[in-house]
Amino acid sequence: MENKTGKYFKYAIGEIVLVVIGILIALQINNWNTQRIERSKEDSYLVNLKRDLNNQMQMIERNLSGEEFIFSSLTKVKSNFVKHKKFRAIKEDFVLIASMNDRYTFTITSPTYTELLSTGNLDLITDEPFKTQVVKYYEDLELTSQVIQNNNNHKDNVVNPMTISILEIIGGSEPSSVYKGLTSTFDNYETPVEIMSIIKNTISKPENQLILLNMVRFRRMVAKTHITRLKLAKTQTEKLLNLLASINK
Repeated sequence: MENKTGKYFKYAIGEIVLVVIGILIALQINNWNTQRIERSKEDSYLVNLKRDLNNQMQMIERNLSGEEFIFSSLTKVKSNFVKHKKFRAIKEDFVLIASMNDRYTFTITSPTYTELLSTGNLDLITDEPFKTQVVKYYEDLELTSQVIQNNNNHKDNVVNPMTISILEIIGGSEPSSVYKGLTSTFDNYETPVEIMSIIKNTISKPENQLILLNMVRFRRMVAKTHITRLKLAKTQTEKLLNLLASINK
């Protein structure tokens, strides 16, 4: 009886050990499968983040090029004003001045990051330094967007009404219409002498000269601020893309 009891006890212990081993194996397989699924999702998110960053870079470069053109144009306007002690009623100056009305809306391209936040899947990204940089990047991008939006709104409230008031003979307040107005004013009118006379009389007034000068200074300062923010955004975007490239190696 004692021998039988001992055999049964050993058998029971063996069964328990086998069951435990089976459970551990099942848990390990399940854990491995879960990790495989999560890594697959992570890879997909990283691919989509790269796509978003490349699209964002295109937006940044477009805006940066536009703001640099505005800054360059208004710098020439300012130089001409200093040189001649006044704004001249000539095509060169007015084409440059028209750039004051240009406006570049900054759009954040972040569908992947938004999904990571809304689904709570941000922790799927296992590279902690990269994840930290992604969060900071989109926080800084949001600040850049707010700065540009606020400045554009302020420009619309300050520059455009003055432009309409001072340069109403040339064209409307939208960039395209202003430029077309300038072109038609100086190139296509049948009686350019009469048009030039009206413009000269408008520009010759000291109060209008001062208003124009303040408008040029203000828009040039806004362009400089935007250029600084956009260059920072471009550098941060390049850094993230380089980090992504190193992760995918």
